[in-house]
Amino acid sequence: MQGILLGAFYWGYTATLPIAGRTAERFGGRLIFGLSLVFCSVLSIVTPFCAHLSTVLLIVMRVLTGAAQGGTVPGIVVLISTWVIPKERSKFTSFIYAGSNLGTVVAMACGGWLCSSRLFGGWPSIFYISGILGLVCGIPWFLLVHDRHDTHPRVSQQELNYLAQEKESVRQQMVHSIPWKDIAKSLPFWSIVAASFGNNFGFYTLLNGIPLYFSNILFFDLKENGLLSALPYASMTIMIFLWGILMDVCTQRSIISIKIIRKLSTGVGGYGPMIGLITVYFVGHDAFLALAILCMAVTLSGASYCGYTVSNQDIAPNLSGTLVGLTSTIGAFTGVLAPGVLGLITQGNQNLDAWRLVFLISSAVSFISTTFYVAFATDQIQPWNAAEYNSTSKKRDSQAPDEKANTLQKY
Repeated sequence: MQGILLGAFYWGYTATLPIAGRTAERFGGRLIFGLSLVFCSVLSIVTPFCAHLSTVLLIVMRVLTGAAQGGTVPGIVVLISTWVIPKERSKFTSFIYAGSNLGTVVAMACGGWLCSSRLFGGWPSIFYISGILGLVCGIPWFLLVHDRHDTHPRVSQQELNYLAQEKESVRQQMVHSIPWKDIAKSLPFWSIVAASFGNNFGFYTLLNGIPLYFSNILFFDLKENGLLSALPYASMTIMIFLWGILMDVCTQRSIISIKIIRKLSTGVGGYGPMIGLITVYFVGHDAFLALAILCMAVTLSGASYCGYTVSNQDIAPNLSGTLVGLTSTIGAFTGVLAPGVLGLITQGNQNLDAWRLVFLISSAVSFISTTFYVAFATDQIQPWNAAEYNSTSKKRDSQAPDEKANTLQKY
């Protein structure tokens, strides 16, 4: 039942991601992200009431919360691809996504204390407080955020000129049809899918597994060690900031190319946790050493926010919402798959060998997916990103022989 409850959120989240991606392209990331934030906050506030009524209703609420939150990532990605040029995306993307990890740190650090307190009846206070904070954050979001720089009432002319120089590499205002066949045949796109699947599978295994591993194998009481369980995500947040700054320096000084930055960041974020999980296999019941290794594994995964997470915007900024909706759907599905695998292996079998198997499976998935990305990823804008690609590219191809003949006649 715990596995079902943990996975219920991701059923809703996975179902709405593709729709939210396309909707964000049509109606703007500001609206989609803002509505997701508000709806999630309201659902969070009413969740404790549903939990008291029935388990089935609680599961339904978690599915609906996941569905509401499906618009957050596509909304943000559409805004980034509109406002941020490629050479600055590593820095800004890492800074933005660090917020979600900072939320994880705060929630895990405070969650145990809130559960054991008398505030709003203990555990319900987590849902009430996070819901209220979400509603409060929604106010400045709708007041300050705008979809495009050319319609922003407070943007400077200098910034407008700067973005105009990079108009080919940022998202244009028009919305065009989706070239499904070209996307399906694109290896760069499938490399992002693979990296998203592997990275998220490892992350959700750690997110759901670390508290259980601490409690059942390392014998830490999470109610008394909330700060300890939040330590890996605190270090990951720091890693995201520092790695983003480092990659930005490398880009601005032309030390390495954007393509290498994407592959290096994804490699560190994929191979690093893999090595860490394999190492845990040999640690045994040494709690502090296992904690240090798991902390390192989660920390290194933060590098990927300058890697594959930015690639959707690199290869097709005009379709970034659609692409991130598709790739994130695959990644989010692991939010259902990873807890399911975890529960299947460890249910009624809480011993070190069972957990070693969990870590080895996650390591294998990370290795295969990261290697595929490193082999086929690119930072080049794909031809099917252009609005006129479907309507004119085939026409140009059909005229090519005549054009060649005319050229030969001139000579």
